[in-house]
Amino acid sequence: MYDHYLRKWFPILLGGANAYRSATYVEGFSGPGIYEDSEEGSPIIAIRAFLETPRLAARNGPVRFIFIDDDKRCTRLLSERIEATFPAYPRESMSIQILEGKCEASLESALDEAGAWGYPILAVLDSWGNVPVPYSTLVKLASNRASEVVVTLSTQHFLRFVGRLEGPGDEVFGGDLAWREVAAQPDGPTKRRHLLTCYRKALSKAGFAYLLDFELVTPAGESLYLIFGTNHDRGVEKMKEALWAADPEQGVGFRDPRDVGQFSLFGDEMRLYPLARMLEQKLRKDGPEKVYKLANYALHNTVFKKTHVLPAVEILCEEGTVEADDGRPPSLNSIVRVAQPTGSGPPTRT
Repeated sequence: MYDHYLRKWFPILLGGANAYRSATYVEGFSGPGIYEDSEEGSPIIAIRAFLETPRLAARNGPVRFIFIDDDKRCTRLLSERIEATFPAYPRESMSIQILEGKCEASLESALDEAGAWGYPILAVLDSWGNVPVPYSTLVKLASNRASEVVVTLSTQHFLRFVGRLEGPGDEVFGGDLAWREVAAQPDGPTKRRHLLTCYRKALSKAGFAYLLDFELVTPAGESLYLIFGTNHDRGVEKMKEALWAADPEQGVGFRDPRDVGQFSLFGDEMRLYPLARMLEQKLRKDGPEKVYKLANYALHNTVFKKTHVLPAVEILCEEGTVEADDGRPPSLNSIVRVAQPTGSGPPTRT
C-alpha cells in the first residue's frame, strides 16, 4: 500500500509546473528495513518509489528521507540495508538520515535540522500500534504546507493499560478525556470503535481536514487501525487508490471500521455490500440524495472510492431496496431514495 501511494505522492508534489522545491519523508519508528522473511520494510519501499521515477531522481531540489528508531540494532541494520540496496543513490538530489532516538523526542528536532518545515512532509508514525506520538507534533504537521500523516493505532494497548495510561493517554488523544470511557463500553467491538472515534477526533482537532481510517487484519485475526490524515481531497483519493490496488494475497486484509458486519474489502462478489448497506442507512436517515453527492460522502466517510458508489447503488436498486426518482437505472445525476415498501416489505439481503 505504501509503495502504491508513494509512487503517486512523489510525482504530484515534485513533478510538473507547480512542483515544490523540496519534500520530506520521515518515519518515527523505522525498524531495520527488512523483516525476518526477507520482505523489504517501508524505508526501502519509500526510497525505491522515489528512485524509480527517473525524472524525479534527476531533479536538483533536495528530497529528504529521515528514519528514526530507538533500537541501535535497527538503525545499524537499516543503514547497512540502504547501502547494500542503493549503493549509488544520487546524493546531490536526495539525503538520507538515520537517527537513533525516540520518536517523541527526536522527530520535530530532526525536521528542524533538516529544514523540512515549509515544504511537504509525509510522516509515517507506525509505532506498532501504541501511538506514543505527541499531539503537539501532530498539530505542527497539520499546519505545515501539504503535509500528511499515517498513524497506526492498536486499541488493545489502550484497553489493556487504560488505568496506567491516563496521563500519557490523555496527551495522545489531544487532552480529550473521553477515551477513558472505553472501560464502560459493553463489548470488544464497541470498545475498539470508541477508541478509534476518539483518536479521529484528536487528529481532526489537530488540524487535519480529511481522515481515512481502515482496519488491517492478519490471517491470525489480529487487527490494527491505520489512520491517514491530510488537508487535501486528492490525498484521500490517492490513498484509497493505493489501498484498493494493494494485493490482498500478501497476508493482510482490510476492513472498514464502520462496517459492523465486518466484511473483508476484497472479494469480487461481496466487497460492495458493506458500502451498499451504509448508503442505504444514510438514505433512510437523511432522505433522498443525488448519487454524485453520495459519492462525495463515501470519499470522506468510508474506505470506498467514489467509483464504487454507483455500482453499490445499482445493487440496492436491483434488490428493490432503493429506487431512482425517474424510475430509470441510476446514474451519477440521479436522485435516489429508499423504496416504498409493498406487500410484506422490501426484500432483505442474504
